[in-house]
Amino acid sequence: MTINSRTNTANSGSGFGSDAGSGSDSGSDSTEGAVRVESGQGRVARLVSDIVALMTPVLTFAVPVVLVRADAVGEGFLFLNLFSPFVSCLVAAYAPMGWHARLHEGDLLSARTLTGRRTVDLSRLTKVGRLEVPGQTRTDDRLILTDAHGVRLILNNLAGGKDTVDGLVRRALLARPQGAGVVVSDRAAERLDLQAEVTRPHGRLKAGRKVREGFIGFVPLLSLFVVAPVTFGLCVLAWLLAAAN
Repeated sequence: MTINSRTNTANSGSGFGSDAGSGSDSGSDSTEGAVRVESGQGRVARLVSDIVALMTPVLTFAVPVVLVRADAVGEGFLFLNLFSPFVSCLVAAYAPMGWHARLHEGDLLSARTLTGRRTVDLSRLTKVGRLEVPGQTRTDDRLILTDAHGVRLILNNLAGGKDTVDGLVRRALLARPQGAGVVVSDRAAERLDLQAEVTRPHGRLKAGRKVREGFIGFVPLLSLFVVAPVTFGLCVLAWLLAAAN
């Protein structure tokens, strides 16, 4: 199914980004016009969330070991290592997760996130990925957008929940100049119907990592057999270090 049959974006029938802030989309939220949106918005939030995701397992491992050896806390705190990698993954995945996404003047796609408002510049995208989380009834399927400012935003629907961001992103990628080298993952290219464009020699798009569709369904199983041993290993190592003389 092609992108045109999957979505009718807010600016269909006009040029890229020409109807930002108009029509029923602006009428659905009367306060949206007062929100300040600027290029690079959310860059600090992305940096902080990345640091938190990276440092959570490290601090959860080191701090309890030091405190237990100093007899400041009980050994039960060492069991935090069973959960820290999962917490780190959740922070990395959900901190940039956006909702109420809207297209603004200047090709700026802005959305609310748990860490505040983030805005990606569609005309300066550097990487497009795809996040697929299998569920019992359906797969949560979203695009991961990163621009030249380092802002990352994970989106699916525009404000109102009816139209997806696919059309906006696809037009933005096709409008990039030759040699732009925007990295598009294999799964994202499939969703955006850009497989042929990625392979062309003009260098506008560049192929990213490849993950086959059949692999997605095994993600929960892999988390059980890969992440779980890591958490138990960290817990055992912390226990040994805390008990060492």
